[in-house]
Amino acid sequence: MEGMNLAKLEAVVKKMLSNLQELKRENAALQVQLEAKGDKLAELESKIKSMTSSQEEVSSRVTSLLSSIEEWERKADLDSPVEQVDLRQEDQDEEEVVESRGGGLFSLGE
Repeated sequence: MEGMNLAKLEAVVKKMLSNLQELKRENAALQVQLEAKGDKLAELESKIKSMTSSQEEVSSRVTSLLSSIEEWERKADLDSPVEQVDLRQEDQDEEEVVESRGGGLFSLGE
């Protein structure tokens, strides 16, 4: 009877050792995957940081350009005051001149 219990215990211990070895292999494989994922994460974080920096630089440059354009427009308005012209009035004046001459470009010279 003791021999049977000892054989049973021996089988259980062998099975536990086998399971332990399998778990160690699985753990090693998972460690490799974890390291690869960590490297990929670091790479992606670096790209995000670079892109954010680029985006901020572009935004700053666009803002600077827009400010320069606005400043140029302000100076242009101050340097040479442009007379505001009512285009509708000019069109009416031209029509009156054409009518007083007796027609337009395609008139038959009545």
